[in-house]
Amino acid sequence: MARPLRYQPDEWSTFFVTARCIHGRFLVRPSPTVNRLIIGILARGSEMFDVKLFGICFLSNHYHLLISSRNAPTLAAFMQYIGSNMAREVGRLHGWREKFWARRYYASIVLDEEALQERMRYILSNSVKEGLVKHPRYWPGVHCYRHLVEGTQLRGIWIDRTAKYLMPHMSERELTTNYTLKLAKPPCYKHLSDFEYRGVIRELANEALAECDVSKSPVGQKRILAMDPHTKPEKTDKSPAPLCHSGCPKKKREFKAAFREFVSDYKAAYLALLRENLTAVIPDGAIPLCIP
Repeated sequence: MARPLRYQPDEWSTFFVTARCIHGRFLVRPSPTVNRLIIGILARGSEMFDVKLFGICFLSNHYHLLISSRNAPTLAAFMQYIGSNMAREVGRLHGWREKFWARRYYASIVLDEEALQERMRYILSNSVKEGLVKHPRYWPGVHCYRHLVEGTQLRGIWIDRTAKYLMPHMSERELTTNYTLKLAKPPCYKHLSDFEYRGVIRELANEALAECDVSKSPVGQKRILAMDPHTKPEKTDKSPAPLCHSGCPKKKREFKAAFREFVSDYKAAYLALLRENLTAVIPDGAIPLCIP
């Protein structure tokens, strides 16, 4: 399956990012240790790379991020960092030595405030719309609802595996650093106070939950926590992710046209560099090429 080129037309563009575990297995099934590892990796990665996280949710076999990055290379580096470290740490915890993620993450650009609100509603509804719990505050895994609406801190850990390799006599406890993840406000809400922003997120959550089907009893925390992380569901959602998110058809058409032009220019520059034409210029918004 062909992978779309990474393209970020402007600095600090916002993306809706999704990644899924191999075969849809429940490898990121919630547990106190898994939650701390995930939050610690996200927090450390946020400090290392020029990104801002607005919303997060991790279900048992996939996750979503609402994120803004300085440019395309920054987003790619951040995603490579968190994906590889989660695979190693959580895989080690579950005794999973095979490939961890099904495929490369997919990032769809969010073009306007309306689309950002829609994506935030989608994240806030996760765990409820799947029939797992009756409200996102009850999801036992990593979720932004309690942090954004109720002020609960997102605390995690980072284990220095390099130091452990060099100093095997030291315990993991001695080589563990505590991290606290703080989610940022999207640019359209930066003028709001923390109290006002909590009200906005609560309203978005209520709107999202009003559309969820709650006619059936949810699975519940106890059964979720008891699931074998190596288990895979009978069916998984394999619907293609959209190239962009916007409530305006015109903006979607304009972005798709710009993306097609970008792809054409990128291919032309790539072929020129292969022919050792060093004057070829990679179009703006791309990850720099490394030709062997």
